[in-house]
Amino acid sequence: MLRSSFILALLAGVAFVNAGADARAQTLSKEEQARLAAADEGETPATAIAIALPFEDRFEDDGIAAHWQVLNEDRDQYVAERGMLLAITSGGRDGFDNVDARNIYQLQGAMPDGDFDISLGGRLDAKTGFDEVWLGLRESDENFVAAHLYVHTKGCGPALYISTVANQPLNPEEPAVPSAMSVNLFDGPAARNICNKTGRAYGDRVLADLYEKGFVLTLSRRGLRYQAKVTLDLPAGEGEAVGGVQEFSGGRVARMAGFGSPAFMVGQGKKAKGGETLAEFDRFSIKRPGQQ
Repeated sequence: MLRSSFILALLAGVAFVNAGADARAQTLSKEEQARLAAADEGETPATAIAIALPFEDRFEDDGIAAHWQVLNEDRDQYVAERGMLLAITSGGRDGFDNVDARNIYQLQGAMPDGDFDISLGGRLDAKTGFDEVWLGLRESDENFVAAHLYVHTKGCGPALYISTVANQPLNPEEPAVPSAMSVNLFDGPAARNICNKTGRAYGDRVLADLYEKGFVLTLSRRGLRYQAKVTLDLPAGEGEAVGGVQEFSGGRVARMAGFGSPAFMVGQGKKAKGGETLAEFDRFSIKRPGQQ
C-alpha cells in the first residue's frame, strides 16, 4: 500500500514538472527553444564535446562549417565563402547581453581547463558610430565573459574602446550582475586627444583602418583572470601614438570556473538606430599560451 502511494505521488510530481516545463516553453527565447528541442530529440548537448587545442577555422568552406551553431539565426544577415564570414547587423539590439540577439556564432564544444587565448581576426566597417564585435565564452545572455571591441560616439565624435565584460548570476532569483573594465583607446593609448583638429583626423584614420587593415581581437585566460586585447596596425601621426602594429588591453575580470562555449558576433549599440554595421571575419583560433 505504501509502495503504491509512493508511485502515485511520484507520477503526480512528474506530471507537475512536465506541466511547468510546457508553460515555461511558451516564454523561452529562440535560442533556448532550439536547445530544448535538441535535448528532446536525444542530441548530445554542444557543451559535452571537448575542444582539442590548438583549434583554428579560416572559414574556407562554402557556408558555415558544421562545428558552428548559429543562435537566433538570420540567414539574410551573413554569408560564408572563399575564406570569409561576412556578417551585417542593424537596429542596435545585437550583443552578447541580449537573449534575442541574432547570429551568434557559437562553437559546438566546451573549453578544456587551463589557460588559453581565443582570437578573432577580421575587418569592421565602423560607420554608425556605435559598432561592436563580441568574442568570448557564452552560456546565455546572463552568463558570459567577453572581449568587447566597440565604437561609441559622444562630444568629440566616435572613439574606440576595448573592454573586458563579465555577466554572471550571483543569485538564481535575481538579475545577472554585469561588470566591465573598459579602456578608451582615443584617450591616450592610441590617440591622445580627439577633441582638436589634428587628433580628430587621426582618430578617423584609425577607425577607417579597422576595415582597411583589420584587427585581431583576443580574450585571454590566465588562472582566474580574463582579459580582452586588440591588435591594430596604427597609422603614424604627428603628436599621436607611434604607428605600426600595437596591442592594447582592457582591464581584467575574474571568474571562478570555466563555463559556456566559445562564441563571437558583430553587434551594435542601441543608438545605432537604422544604420548598418558590416564585419568580415577571416580567422578564429583557440590556443594555449605559447602554441603556434
